[in-house]
Amino acid sequence: MRTSVRTTGGAGARERGRRAVSTPQRVQAPVLRVRALAKQFGDQVVVDGAGLDVPGGSVLGLVGPAGSGKTTLLAMVTGLLPPDEGTVQVLGVDAWAQHARARQLVAAMPDDDAVPDSLTGRELLIWKGLVAGLDARTAAEAAGLLLRATGLAEAEGRTVAEYTVGMRRRICLATALVRRPKLLVLDDPFAGVDEDSAATMRVVLRSFTAEGGSVLLASRSAESVCDLVCAVERGRVATGQR
Repeated sequence: MRTSVRTTGGAGARERGRRAVSTPQRVQAPVLRVRALAKQFGDQVVVDGAGLDVPGGSVLGLVGPAGSGKTTLLAMVTGLLPPDEGTVQVLGVDAWAQHARARQLVAAMPDDDAVPDSLTGRELLIWKGLVAGLDARTAAEAAGLLLRATGLAEAEGRTVAEYTVGMRRRICLATALVRRPKLLVLDDPFAGVDEDSAATMRVVLRSFTAEGGSVLLASRSAESVCDLVCAVERGRVATGQR
């Protein structure tokens, strides 16, 4: 995003304008770097030489219609699907040559039906924390913080099966954040979600990026939470970003 500076009102204003223009802006180094990524299933090319950078402390949105290759691209970024060609690096760690280390840096928000809904919201987050290697006390503290942040503190004792669609989406976001990843990957996180839940999720994502985290988000339309947007069509990522 470029900023233009207009100067009016004499030499003093012109001098202030020169200082503003000449002051270098701090650019965050990429947390995620994708280069020439490709994936083919049979004769169908799903991802075709995709490349992108996600700067630290930002949300980058991949926007495109269903079947454009967004979900396959995300699966390769998170380490769920090996690429045919290309590289994925998270903070300089190769996602495939150093697979275990890279997986520690990345978390994906699960689908609603991929979490055990017989657990309460609090039990689910504590369990996720323990699985991620947190000790019991740290897992409980993280669960409490995330329940409050996602507006689910009053529902922490209810089973996830009792949650509305919006509540389930919020608890799924919380499960992805419990182990404090550097990169959060979201596939159409706001689809079918009520506006109050969506607004809460946007606040949570903004808090995450304010603390230095980065987000790669796929959607069929541009989301207001995105700092940068790249169009995806036929497996290719447009170079233009905003």
